[in-house]
Amino acid sequence: MMTRLSAFASLAVLVLVAAGCSEAAPDQVTPTTLAVVEVPTTLQESEPVLVAPSPPSLTESALVGIRQRGELRVGILYNYPPFGTLVLDGSVGGFEVDLAREIANRWGVSVSFVQVTRQTRLPLLETGAIDIIGAAMPHRRELESLVDFSETTFRSGTYLLVSGASGIQSADQIGAGPIGVLGHDEESVTSDYFAARGMKPTTQMYTTIDEATRALGDDVIKAISGRREQLILASSVVPDTQILEEPLLEEPYAFAVRRGDAPLRDLLNLTLQAIIAENAIGEIFTSNFYGYAADAYAILPGDSPVDMATFPSDLPTHESALARFRRGEPLRVAGLDLTAQPQPFDSLQIVDGFNRAVINEMARRWRVAVVETPQSAGDAGLGLLRDGQTDIVVGLRADRSQMAAVSFSEPYYARALRLIHLTDVTVYGIGDLEFKPSMVTDPVDVSRDLVEDNNGNPDIQQASSYEEGFDSLTNRIVNAVIGDEFALVLMSRADDRIVFDERRYRPVDYAMAVSPYDSDLLSLINFTLQDMYKDGILNTLQQQYLAPYLPVGEDLDPFDVELWPGDGSFLGFPTEDR
Repeated sequence: MMTRLSAFASLAVLVLVAAGCSEAAPDQVTPTTLAVVEVPTTLQESEPVLVAPSPPSLTESALVGIRQRGELRVGILYNYPPFGTLVLDGSVGGFEVDLAREIANRWGVSVSFVQVTRQTRLPLLETGAIDIIGAAMPHRRELESLVDFSETTFRSGTYLLVSGASGIQSADQIGAGPIGVLGHDEESVTSDYFAARGMKPTTQMYTTIDEATRALGDDVIKAISGRREQLILASSVVPDTQILEEPLLEEPYAFAVRRGDAPLRDLLNLTLQAIIAENAIGEIFTSNFYGYAADAYAILPGDSPVDMATFPSDLPTHESALARFRRGEPLRVAGLDLTAQPQPFDSLQIVDGFNRAVINEMARRWRVAVVETPQSAGDAGLGLLRDGQTDIVVGLRADRSQMAAVSFSEPYYARALRLIHLTDVTVYGIGDLEFKPSMVTDPVDVSRDLVEDNNGNPDIQQASSYEEGFDSLTNRIVNAVIGDEFALVLMSRADDRIVFDERRYRPVDYAMAVSPYDSDLLSLINFTLQDMYKDGILNTLQQQYLAPYLPVGEDLDPFDVELWPGDGSFLGFPTEDR
């Protein structure tokens, strides 16, 4: 068992490492091919990062070399626990090390770890010395001009640690402070956060988390502002402390590959999804983060038809849609139904309105025109995207079966399944369908799985249309109908005998799809969705177009979008409201 003294010593070491005091010397690089660029991160105090002036065009995915060598090479910080550290026997350990080993194992290749620093990780990636950057790589917007990021592996950023006895549950309760800050970056982030809320608490700088936690225990300060990984360690060894849920600044970590290496990026994401779905990441996370519960990771439905050996690795020549926009050409949008006379209870008419509003707002910010393709929802839109006839497909359930063919944006709204029955029919929920006839409607696959997973002996019928589901219920052929929540709301409004189960089952995030080879368009979409979330317009559109189609008295569940800090102006298109 770690003693309190040794725990504080470990905390102090972690802070010194985070401040760069034990940063390894940069690897030898060729000065004529590298430039020193200030890339701000909250990990270092104005740390200069050596990067190539611009990423060279790729001619081959790193996936080809990994297959040929039978080896995955991962850049790791050797001095930043719990992500990467050199242990006494000379081996490397840590969260990103264990996660990379799991990935390599699933790919059937060996893995080697290359020591990098924050100054050398980008050049080593560009020269091909490593295939993937781990190295607590912050997912910042300006870095997307140089690399493609995987899905988030750790939700880092600047957070607040408070005493449990203080009763503080949110940053707004801190008032005038004082707040202990672990470095100048945290001081700046803290001041900016509270200033945006009309508050100005005093701050006190601490060089070690040992000093800060002592001050917190002695009520000298009300909170500590620091990196989440630092505060997780502190909360695990200092009794009666907690990390507030809301970050002062989100700065998630992810793996990074060379810009435009869609095959390696998407295979990496597909593998991470498998690790998450099987909960293998939970053990890796908990064992490295001092017993702390793993982050919540989104799990996509579906099964991929490809694996490491068969994943497509070609890099076809592909002009970004942004080049077309610069020539004055319009944004081509698929995924809309736009049928003048939709079928009864077809919920596409509801989400069409929402998707059109979202796309029009994005295009307004980019200052481009929009061309819509009718009757292009679902597979029809994906076919147009694969053929290069559209730029974006909206309103898709992100699915693992499509991850080798398209790239998905961040999710921007959610839809769930609901259960309906007649007022005089007793059904207590999705687990009360044993031997009772029920009918599943679109999305049929998810609806059927829901019923089967919660009943040992279900009696399931599949509707060919929403109208068949409605008729079967109202004519008492089935006891319940399970399907898309918006479609079922339309059914309930057509017959006042229909009642809702109050629970929303298996909410699924919906996203946009683009070509996997158009990293610039994907970045532009994600940055814009994030800015629409920050300025409130995304929530406004959800309330306007989706909220009216909920049962009376119900509200939309809160929908969060992951935010990436930094400057995305390198794309040349505005993403904020102007």
